[in-house]
Amino acid sequence: MKEMRSPLATRAFEPEFLRKLDGLMIGTRRARTHRAGQRTIGRHQGGGIEPENFREYAHGDDLRFLDWNALARHDDLSIRTFRAERQLEITIMVDASASMAVPSDDDKLGLALTLGAGLAFIGMSENDLVRFVAFAGGRGASRLEATPFRSRRETYNHFRPFVSGLKAGGETRLATAAGELIENRRVPGMVIVISDFLVSASDYEEALGGLLGAHHEVKVLHVMGDRESTGNYPPGSYRVRDCETGELRDVTFGPTASEACRRRLAEHADGLRAFCTRRGIMYAPAFGASHLDETMTREFPRLGVMH
Repeated sequence: MKEMRSPLATRAFEPEFLRKLDGLMIGTRRARTHRAGQRTIGRHQGGGIEPENFREYAHGDDLRFLDWNALARHDDLSIRTFRAERQLEITIMVDASASMAVPSDDDKLGLALTLGAGLAFIGMSENDLVRFVAFAGGRGASRLEATPFRSRRETYNHFRPFVSGLKAGGETRLATAAGELIENRRVPGMVIVISDFLVSASDYEEALGGLLGAHHEVKVLHVMGDRESTGNYPPGSYRVRDCETGELRDVTFGPTASEACRRRLAEHADGLRAFCTRRGIMYAPAFGASHLDETMTREFPRLGVMH
């Protein structure tokens, strides 16, 4: 994978960025505790190696894990939850194709890597196993670059060389990359796909559907650039080259073309979001590096990585 490194991605390892993530995790847990009227919600009911937390009883819960002390003292039905015997495996799958470097000042790859690193830090804070997998295509094949799984936040900085050194280049071969990932035959876990999804609907449907078929929990983080998402290009005539195929095309840019770009982007995003909704995949938009903090605050809790 070659072409362009991202300056934005280095922010993912700055102390201020990590402090924001810590604050986001604490705030999310407090909000859940307040809404539930209980302590923080745990992930698994019973069957683990050590008690973790409590949550409200729901119809069908196993009564063996009822907190009888809470019932006797407060007439309160609570279920004791436990830490999982097996850590959750989280794969953060980042699109490193050439389209992620265009427009260059949008730095979509940097945005994708920074968001991915933030999700990795949160997962490692939960002692889940986390890895990065970057994908792009060239010469008729897909190419995957993967890090080892890591689980403790003290090892988070080991991701720095991968995140800061990744370059964008090649074609977007999402379905092929997902197929290769599935062939690794790992236990089902969580796969977070971060991409601009500038592929045909059939390609992303095949990729995401295949991951679901392999029993992974799939999340989608749809990344677009500030200029790209607004169609805010200087007016004039251009000869443009497709960054992935090399195809040349003459275009004239003005208000009409800008509006057409915005409309096509909205249609593309709506189609992807609708597919994710039909298949039970959590979809989160991340449009513009200028909205990075807002995206993390709004979308990270919805993605279900924080517990």
